[in-house]
Amino acid sequence: MQFSEDLAVDDFLRSRKTPFTLKDFTREMSRKGFSLTQREGEDYLADSPYVSWIEDGKFITRAAAFTGRFFSFTLTAEEFKNKMFVPGSRFMPFVDEMQNPASWTYIYDGKLVPHKVGEFRKETALDLNVLYGEEYEVQYIAADPAMSEYDLADTEFELPAMVKITGCDLSQFIDGDGLRAGDRIVCRVLDWDKGEIEIFPQRRTRDKDGGIVQIGDAEQERLAWGEALEKSLIEVFEREGPCATIEEQLAFAFYERIDELCAFNCDSVENYLARSKKIGLELFGVETRLWYKGQDVPAVGKWNKNDMKKDPGDLRNLKFKIPEYILDNFLRDFKCKKQTDLAVLLQTMFPENFALTPDEKRYVLLRIAGRHAIISKDYNYFADYPVAEIRGEALKLYQQVCSLVYDVESSSANFDKFPQNELVVLSQLFGHINRILESIDSNPDAAIEDKGTLSLSLEGMSYNFEDIEGALRSVIESEKRNSITIV
Repeated sequence: MQFSEDLAVDDFLRSRKTPFTLKDFTREMSRKGFSLTQREGEDYLADSPYVSWIEDGKFITRAAAFTGRFFSFTLTAEEFKNKMFVPGSRFMPFVDEMQNPASWTYIYDGKLVPHKVGEFRKETALDLNVLYGEEYEVQYIAADPAMSEYDLADTEFELPAMVKITGCDLSQFIDGDGLRAGDRIVCRVLDWDKGEIEIFPQRRTRDKDGGIVQIGDAEQERLAWGEALEKSLIEVFEREGPCATIEEQLAFAFYERIDELCAFNCDSVENYLARSKKIGLELFGVETRLWYKGQDVPAVGKWNKNDMKKDPGDLRNLKFKIPEYILDNFLRDFKCKKQTDLAVLLQTMFPENFALTPDEKRYVLLRIAGRHAIISKDYNYFADYPVAEIRGEALKLYQQVCSLVYDVESSSANFDKFPQNELVVLSQLFGHINRILESIDSNPDAAIEDKGTLSLSLEGMSYNFEDIEGALRSVIESEKRNSITIV
């Protein structure tokens, strides 16, 4: 039932082309046979990557925001040599970032344009995917079907000198229309859900020596475009902070000035960043964000200062401290190790300093026992064994990260007393390890298939944790000493 409900919600949020209210959403779900309370509807919309903005009680989907909007990029020398273009991260934020770019459909003048696979230098491939950030660009490149025989885990996330990438075949425009390196490809999304993109190859005005003329109206419009993007990004930085991803930062920025930034003679984010003296790609913990060039991206700012205020009551909210996928991972690990004492399992699931009252302990034990009974019915040791090792590694890191998160949250120190970069890294590690455990729980076969890659990721995360733990615990211990009163 839940699976069908999730599909119905995704179908609505991936295809809705007009703004809507919470009531519109729950009414549409009811029409499809799924009755949602207001809280359930709010939770779906808050968690969905397909809903980007809320204004005056109205929501808008990515499909509604960006379908039919123009964006563009410059054809590079290697793309020209291969007679193709590579979408890379240059289609961000106009398309669904969860879709594999190799699956997109290209249309010109109402006709399909074929795909093409080309060979590119590793450095060029990384440049074409730069907006994914250093932490993800290699994985996006390796996920291309043309790289299916290449195993990242075998090379510890190192790409070969030459990589194969799937893109759009430009042979007809290069051979027939004289399209050259430095010319532009203007695009617009026709169907966001299906990944259908219309292309408009544009030859730029050149002088007799082949140089691009920069004084034409279109070129002047692109220079003004860069100024508008910069203003929009700064507004996003001040109001929203670093956001969850670069994609989200750009989604906010483009939507702020959608008509101005999505005009036909638009420029590209990559071209703007190449010439900008004010904004660049900066480290944010173990990730990357757009930010003021040369400045650290802070963990706390006016965009989240109120949210960062501590509420001791939140630390006692056990229902949210144990998501079901976490509990199920612990229980399968418990079964695989052929353990029998659920009270011992309870102790391992919470940070060492987390003191449970007798009533809380009874509540948690009942919940553990209920899930244990359900899992035991279908549990198969031999089927589970292949994923057990990677799950065990993930749970070990989860326990370490949770312990530090709890100690930071329960410390008497305000968040601004902690070193900001280490605080950001801790938050990111907590999110990453939760996503890994959720994926192991929902799709163990995929986890087994990607075991080498997951193991390398966990190893890197463990190193990151070791790097930050000392600095954070130093503040915690300092606050403990300062709070001791001598009588």
